[in-house]
Amino acid sequence: MRKQIATIIICILFLFTLAGCSTKQKYNAEDYIGKTSAQIEAEYGKFDCCGMPISDDGLYRNTACGYTIQEPKKGFLGTDPEWLVFIQFDENGVAYNTYEGYRPGG
Repeated sequence: MRKQIATIIICILFLFTLAGCSTKQKYNAEDYIGKTSAQIEAEYGKFDCCGMPISDDGLYRNTACGYTIQEPKKGFLGTDPEWLVFIQFDENGVAYNTYEGYRPGG
């Protein structure tokens, strides 16, 4: 009996794991690296989140801007927060790195 209960619990946990893995969309860092913030916005649309305001010449500099890759979801076990891909820009407004994370400030 214990073996059957343990098997059922393992199967349920495995299903939760699979459900969590399939919700995030993938992105390709090479789509952004080396491009200016203006080029990226022209191709993918306005950023969902930026750490600093845009400069006078229309570029984001020395900051990170992000696109939402998973909207917040309410589930049985709580709420999954919004998940973004952030693009880091150097002093020239050129993307040099990407990373995933939560929206700053919650």
